[in-house]
Amino acid sequence: MTTPIRNSGRRRLQPSSRAGNPIRRAPNSGASASSISISSADDSEHFLPMNNASSNNNSISAQVSPERSRQHVARNLLIIACLWPLLFLIIPPPAADPAHMAILSTGMSDTMIDGYSDSNSSKKSLVSKFQSIKRRAHDKIDNIRAVTSRRVNLAGKTQFLREEMSTLLHRKDIVGYGPDRPRVAVVVVVPQPSNNNNAGEAKGSEGDEESRILKGALDAVQSVFLTTDRNLIFIVTVVMDGRGKVGSFETKLEDIDAGRTSHRHGGEVHTHDHHHDLEGKEGHYHSEKIHTLYNHEAVGVSASRKEAVHFINVLSRKHEEAGIKSPDEDLILLFLSVESRLREFHDNSRTWLDDVTDALILSPSIDENQDVFHKLSAGSKKYSKVDSSTKDGPMQPSNAVSFAVDISFSDTEGNVEIHSSRVGETLSFDQKLRPRPSSATGQQMSLSNGESYPTPLTQSATALRLRTYNAFPASDEALTSHYSADLELSFNLWMCADGIDVLGSSYARVVVDPVILSAEEKDISGPLAARIVSAWMSGHGDDIYASKILRAVAERSAQNSISHISKDHSMSERKILADKIKVLHDMLVRISSEAKHSTSFPSGLGQKCRPFSWYAQNVHPQNDFHEEEDLNDMKKKAWVDGTPTQQEGATDEKKLPLRPLSDVNMAIISKASPVNIMYVDASGGHANHPHKGGTDENGNFGYVHDETFLVKNPTIFEIKDEKDRGVLCKKGDPNYNMLTKKVFVDLPNHEAAQKRAEHGLAKKGRAKIFCLVYTIEKNHHTIPAIKETWGKKCDGFMVASTKTDRELGTVNIPHEGPEEYNNIWQKVRSMWSYVYDNYYEKYDWFHIGGDDLYLIVENLRLYLESEEIQLASNGGHYLPNGSEETQTPLFLGRRFAESGNMDRIFISGGSGYTMNKATLKTLVVDGFPKCFPHRHTFSEDTMVANCLRQRNILPYDTKDEAGGERYNPFAPGHHLMYHPPANPKDDWYSNYSIDCKWGIDHCAAKSVAFHYIKGDLMRRIYAILYHYC
Repeated sequence: MTTPIRNSGRRRLQPSSRAGNPIRRAPNSGASASSISISSADDSEHFLPMNNASSNNNSISAQVSPERSRQHVARNLLIIACLWPLLFLIIPPPAADPAHMAILSTGMSDTMIDGYSDSNSSKKSLVSKFQSIKRRAHDKIDNIRAVTSRRVNLAGKTQFLREEMSTLLHRKDIVGYGPDRPRVAVVVVVPQPSNNNNAGEAKGSEGDEESRILKGALDAVQSVFLTTDRNLIFIVTVVMDGRGKVGSFETKLEDIDAGRTSHRHGGEVHTHDHHHDLEGKEGHYHSEKIHTLYNHEAVGVSASRKEAVHFINVLSRKHEEAGIKSPDEDLILLFLSVESRLREFHDNSRTWLDDVTDALILSPSIDENQDVFHKLSAGSKKYSKVDSSTKDGPMQPSNAVSFAVDISFSDTEGNVEIHSSRVGETLSFDQKLRPRPSSATGQQMSLSNGESYPTPLTQSATALRLRTYNAFPASDEALTSHYSADLELSFNLWMCADGIDVLGSSYARVVVDPVILSAEEKDISGPLAARIVSAWMSGHGDDIYASKILRAVAERSAQNSISHISKDHSMSERKILADKIKVLHDMLVRISSEAKHSTSFPSGLGQKCRPFSWYAQNVHPQNDFHEEEDLNDMKKKAWVDGTPTQQEGATDEKKLPLRPLSDVNMAIISKASPVNIMYVDASGGHANHPHKGGTDENGNFGYVHDETFLVKNPTIFEIKDEKDRGVLCKKGDPNYNMLTKKVFVDLPNHEAAQKRAEHGLAKKGRAKIFCLVYTIEKNHHTIPAIKETWGKKCDGFMVASTKTDRELGTVNIPHEGPEEYNNIWQKVRSMWSYVYDNYYEKYDWFHIGGDDLYLIVENLRLYLESEEIQLASNGGHYLPNGSEETQTPLFLGRRFAESGNMDRIFISGGSGYTMNKATLKTLVVDGFPKCFPHRHTFSEDTMVANCLRQRNILPYDTKDEAGGERYNPFAPGHHLMYHPPANPKDDWYSNYSIDCKWGIDHCAAKSVAFHYIKGDLMRRIYAILYHYC
């Protein structure tokens, strides 16, 4: 049969039970179809009409070749002959009492007879006549009662026959299969060839990749019929991904399906050369066992498998509705790749299906009180006791069998040699998620004497129960390659089910031709690796694995993309490589974050399944993901270009970083002196500015704002209506493009760090950030948007204003001189003094900005917690150990060179600046009393920089490794579109900027701040960054 299908509207599988419990659930079903070919137990078939309603609107149609039209007539007559007793079920019972019907048939009742007798002179004659009529009526009553009795008995016999037929489907000794010996449904996905075919390969030649794939698919299908009794094949579903019909391929499939090639039937292997030979053999007619699905647009392996299994579920349900399949028969599902063929063994008494059935299906115990044991080498013990007291028999395990892999090699003369795998060989992956050969441990082998052993990953052929697959919580249709789909299948089986076994000494083996599939199909790309990581490494303790794997994948991609890097890696080459790794790593982190909002992404696996940390420690312990860099070894290695080595006598508490600071930043922090960060009271009794403090609503001094009010009662962000959505989610403008093509919120690493801190796994808690916004009363309308978006993400939040409003979070902080633009310097002096006096000891970092600031707090926090900033705050040589009493002052933000003068670098006030405790204390305690204490000016940013410069605290270069700016003085779209004039000095912005990139490269991927953001734009940035659109 052939069926064109559409690629839209696929249904998502529902979550399974918690990990550790076998998954039992009725398979998902439901499809639209005009008709589906249904094979009966004796290998005959008929067509059943189906409704056209469907949840996924797929159009599944069956087509029968004209040469078989006569066969359908014969088969339908055969079915009618076998099932004729069922016709009696439709004969309706009598509608009324038989005696009453008989009386009515005579036309007269007994009462009418008596009335007529009384008025008739010939009473005796009439009575005699009517008594004769009455006798005839009673005779009719007796006849009808006899007929009714026979019909009732027949109905009972028919019901008994129905029960017997249901019982028959459980008798494998009669029909050849049943609940404890189910049939197999095979799925073969035929992928598209890769885009990098060798130029010398002619289309259609044996060397052509397309030809190899199609030939491999035919060999795979043929091997199913060679090694499996046709009566035990439920269906073979071939998915042509990215293709329509291929004439020669279809013809060969029809030959296999019709038995014109070698096949196993009734325990023997034979071939029918001509179609009419099949009709000449009594009881040996071949129904159609192959069904082809077409994805005219390629959707990849995972989606194709899902489509095929959906069809199998529909077909299974229709068989059950027709009464020719027991609902208790849980089909075995076999995923077979096109590079594999089931290995043929010359043993007519046993096949691979027998071995797989024994491994996947529990047979009922003969003794009801006897426990059922099942071989589960994937579990912690070889023999796992299974409760046999369930209502429907023993609870079936949810494990899978991965077939042992033998490799075939062909020489130049066409001779084929098969290299058989050794017992114990398995498949695993490295830290870059690349597949690699591995082997079972001695302990795993000893549990079963090598009969079965666990494997971390499935290989080229995998068998499992259909219901096990239907219950999987993860089915990501974006996983397009064979390997990525197998990786997800393996994680489903291990983390959400009962694991994967290889049956070492069984017939469950395949022969793999390694030249059929391209390297892309057998590997995983960076974006697909990011999706896998995002889905499966989000549980408790999984963040370290996610980080290691993404970085390893980025390193691999960077090394592949920079071909000119020498093996010796000079200093400049290492920097190029390191920068490339950083860029690629940020890209993977972004993809990982955005994947969670895609349609088919499997969410919530951390609550449904075991964590990846369990898998890494129990299933895949040979790959030491969590192995940290050996810092002791690193200490023995000298840094280059004058960077110090580990000195003799240095204590083990001093730890070198994985990467030193840049030369620019090392020069910046080396000028500053360490500051003791213990609080010093500089308020002077709050008698004078700038320490007079804030006032309450009535103007009384001494008011201390609750800076945690917004954390305790966060304002919920919501899109009000469709009009609001249209404004916020508008696509295509520069702001949207910069926020979707470059800038993102690093939520995966943020959430991972949060979990570490919550569970006490981090060496110290998360960085606590105090956010300070300044405004005036007439601009209070801008504050709700800040509270609704980024303000609630700060640990402490306050708005310094000219009026105190507890609900808004504003505080009136009086200052020296008038409240005007030209006196912002005095306002800032009082604000920072208020913050120091009341909140200094509670927080680690302090950020200030205007009411048109947008702060990406997650990115800022991760940056402040990074090794680079921790190293810089500790003087630049060693990482802090948490016991330090002094700190190197850090002054972070967007650096500007005033009028291009590199000796007068300051931080732009637009996107704000961030200070650690040492800098804030220095500014307030040492700077304000002596540094322009009474000057009135608007340029508070240059004034702060001047005061700190006097104390050798210089603005820190906050660019990322790719040269992107973290602190941005304009809106995202402005930076995307801006390009400097030919002479940079002709524009103030380009003249003030320092080593700046332009366009899409200007903003860092993990930017922390933007300026000139108000109202709808503030809400719009939030909606885009946090995937509300």
